[in-house]
Amino acid sequence: MDQRTITIINGGTFRGNISIFQKQPDLEAIGAMSLAWLTKGTNPGTKLEFNWIEDYWFIWSEKNVLEPEVVFSASQTIPANLRTNNKITLEKNKYGYFFTNQVTDTMHTGQLIIEEDNSIPGNEASIGIGMSGIGTLVWSSEPNVDLNIQPKPQYWVCYGTFNQGEILNTQQLVDRAIQIEFPTNKYNAIVTLSSNNTWENIIYN
Repeated sequence: MDQRTITIINGGTFRGNISIFQKQPDLEAIGAMSLAWLTKGTNPGTKLEFNWIEDYWFIWSEKNVLEPEVVFSASQTIPANLRTNNKITLEKNKYGYFFTNQVTDTMHTGQLIIEEDNSIPGNEASIGIGMSGIGTLVWSSEPNVDLNIQPKPQYWVCYGTFNQGEILNTQQLVDRAIQIEFPTNKYNAIVTLSSNNTWENIIYN
């Protein structure tokens, strides 16, 4: 898999955190919430770099409140693949939640599927997917529901005071965020925060 890189040049006056988050409107329509995925601090006049591989992970947490500013912390992460090991079951016993029965579902190649069995209480946990082992999108749990996810990630860079894993209200970040749309066969992007703390044009190479 190819590594992607985003380099941020802070040419503004902003002191705080820069974060990359993922959005996907069709998944938001079925309840997905975006997390502050990759996050680093920055000061004026500095440069920082984010690197990742586009791999996928199944995640869950006992965190049952999914609203902006809540920090999601995964209790278990399991590597997944869009072609193999793309389906998993979440169960609960007297000791807690756990993933089990990871299989390859050839009928749903290109999708990630989380089966929530009848032992799962509604809205008492959260499930989702991650990339590079860190959560990106999460949902509230529901019993006897199959969550079918076809990832088509959109990458966004924003600045603020959030922490890694924090649930974001992406609608409120419009003025502080910019979408990074990698052209075909381009895996590196450079984006600059200008002197008035707005994003300049992106350079891809």
